[in-house]
Amino acid sequence: MEEKSKNNYVSNSFWMLLEKSARIISGILVGILVVRYLGDSQFGILTYGLGIIAILTIFSTLGLDSLVVRELITRPEKTNKILGTAFGLRLAGSIVVVVGSCFYSLMRDPISTTYIVFLLSISIVFQSLSVIDFYFQSRVKGKLTAMNQVITLFVSALVKLYLIYIKAPLEWFATMAALEAGLSALNQFVFYKREGQKISLWQFNFSEAKYLLILAVPLILSSFIQLFYQNVDAILIARFLRDMGQVGQYGAGVRISQAAYIFPVAICAAVFPGIVNNRANKPLQLQRLTQLYSLMIWGAICIIVGGTLFGDWVISFLYGAKFPGAPHIFKIHIWVSLPVFWGTAWGMWMLAIQQQKYVVWMQILNACLILSFEFLLIPKLGISGAAYSLVIGSYIALIFMVLAYKPKEGLLLFWNALHPKNIIEVIRYSKA
Repeated sequence: MEEKSKNNYVSNSFWMLLEKSARIISGILVGILVVRYLGDSQFGILTYGLGIIAILTIFSTLGLDSLVVRELITRPEKTNKILGTAFGLRLAGSIVVVVGSCFYSLMRDPISTTYIVFLLSISIVFQSLSVIDFYFQSRVKGKLTAMNQVITLFVSALVKLYLIYIKAPLEWFATMAALEAGLSALNQFVFYKREGQKISLWQFNFSEAKYLLILAVPLILSSFIQLFYQNVDAILIARFLRDMGQVGQYGAGVRISQAAYIFPVAICAAVFPGIVNNRANKPLQLQRLTQLYSLMIWGAICIIVGGTLFGDWVISFLYGAKFPGAPHIFKIHIWVSLPVFWGTAWGMWMLAIQQQKYVVWMQILNACLILSFEFLLIPKLGISGAAYSLVIGSYIALIFMVLAYKPKEGLLLFWNALHPKNIIEVIRYSKA
């Protein structure tokens, strides 16, 4: 089974990494131009609005992403019912996100800021159709998802460059989030139809919805906690420092650092079906998991070393004199890469063996640590305090992640993953 399908997994990984690479290039080449055009104050408003929406996004995603992929793999005969139910749940949740984010902003911010939040939140409604991507993942067809995203990124980049050229106001750039999500949804629909599938066959089923939500409860809780502590920093900076310019400085530095996070997400999404399908062969499953962990560790180390050595020059070159605080924030924040990379793979493994409760406890611990440090350090150190808080809390949580589930096995996996030979094995495996 593994020999027959391994080329599909390697191809799937390649295409998904290609898409993520295109996303990084687009974010650097075009995103930087947008940030420089807007300046720290206007970009701070965008960062602030996206932070609010990101925290509430759990009501639209409902922790269903990997769960739906797993269910499509294990229950392929229920594909239309699973997809239809997941779409219905996400569509209803997206309305909650739009209303909730606008209500929060309206209670605390100027009406102009609330309007920006509203424009940004519209994209969540279009993202409901991303359940089609779960189907492609379950069928190991990352190529279609990658093609969709590359097309979307290309069109979006052209539009953003045009907006800069005509000196468009902030509202137009906020609307771009909805345009990107809408174009992506349209492309997914076209590819899904070309696969011989029909959305008209989808069925929303209340029993299925109840089943999925019960399974997703731990994931919903853990995802909400994760989204909260990963995005609350911009909100706390705005509240403590009362300066959207500082939010923009922080967001600019973090933006480049976080660009690397799409790599562990892409790799894990690509190999997740393979690890699930190897559940009957535990030694092989652990071998593949060790190789995945090794990719996460060494990939993060390379990024950290490169960012630390060249961060000042690169970030200063990208942003120019308008963002003097961004290089320092980047060089601090880049150190979070290792806990993020490892945590992404570890969370996937917990889901594969149906031990989601450990993910919940780790997210709660991580959130408590990071928030405690942020309340302590932001008033004293400003935006640097927010970055230091994330790094300190994440590394403490990393230790607990390694030891949380079967400590001996966790330590052994971590130790074995440190050996570079795993990278060589992955290369040999992909060429075999």
